[in-house]
Amino acid sequence: MQARLVAPFRLTGRHVLLALIGFFGTIAAADALLVTSAFRTFTGLEAASPYHAGQVYTAERARARAQTARGWHLDGTIARDGAGIGLIVSLRGPDGAPLAGKDLRARLERPTDARLDRALALAATDPGTYAGNLDTLPAGQWRLVLEVTGPSGIELRRERRVTIE
Repeated sequence: MQARLVAPFRLTGRHVLLALIGFFGTIAAADALLVTSAFRTFTGLEAASPYHAGQVYTAERARARAQTARGWHLDGTIARDGAGIGLIVSLRGPDGAPLAGKDLRARLERPTDARLDRALALAATDPGTYAGNLDTLPAGQWRLVLEVTGPSGIELRRERRVTIE
């Protein structure tokens, strides 16, 4: 039997260089993947022009005070209807009486991506009650925006977060 001599492992500069390149290459590739994914999924913009939004802030506050002074009550109920949804909106005056003949608009906005926003056409079904449908709507978190419009613009606006299952 012949004894075979195996040379012991020797760490050389080439080994160290390859290990460092492999380590930092993996980190750089993971960072590049995460940054690319982040840029493709959310732009980070809340408003198209933040400067303009700041300029109209005072007017928005006055409009909000006028809405509160009207004392109207606006409430919406969403129910899943197959792949879509059904929305029923109730509009009442300060005394609780239904407000008929108003023009209502509804939008479902995706909090993370404005490209997925959907508008609903609402039609009066009973005095003070309005309804609308969407054929398809993916599950998840949405912001329901209800607006009552009149000759002077938006008379009442309400927003709330809803979860569609």
